Amino acid sequence: MPKPKVDGALLQLGSLPGNGHDRPMWVDVMNEIAYLAFVTDATRVISYRQPVNSLLRSRGVNLDGHSMSHYDMGPRREASQTRDRCQSELLAHLIERLKQTREPDGSSLFDHTSVALGTNIRTIHYLDNCPTLLTGGGAGIKLGQHIVMRDEKTPLCNVWLTLLNGVGVNAKSFGDSTGVIEELRT
Repeated sequence: MPKPKVDGALLQLGSLPGNGHDRPMWVDVMNEIAYLAFVTDATRVISYRQPVNSLLRSRGVNLDGHSMSHYDMGPRREASQTRDRCQSELLAHLIERLKQTREPDGSSLFDHTSVALGTNIRTIHYLDNCPTLLTGGGAGIKLGQHIVMRDEKTPLCNVWLTLLNGVGVNAKSFGDSTGVIEELRT
């Protein structure tokens, strides 16, 4: 079956603001490439690490991502909030594009996509309680909820195992997973 062709009107790179030093613009470019890869079925999986230090500098923050992770009240926490706000805005734009794109059956591309934004580390160098945002209908997860794991030792890999199972990969384990997260399943 031939892959779908992308109408040049879908490509919104030319309308992006900024210049070569505007790092949020480059995250938008990467999001647009991811979007086009999904629309054309060029890939089913994309993993991308955002340039946190560049994002911070573009917002006038002169801390690097590592220093910022050791925050207390004050400039480091404010830097963290600035990063979170910027990344959230960029992600919201990608999600909106996925929602606006209609599939032949009338559903949206968002309905068939799973999007995860998070980190493998919390503040300082703690590996527990990692904040992770999951959305999209592609892995059959319940949307619109905030889950706090009761067992503080629940590994982040349990999230990835749950998503893998949700997209039909019947893996028994992934990394240091100990099982799926039932609260996520529909």
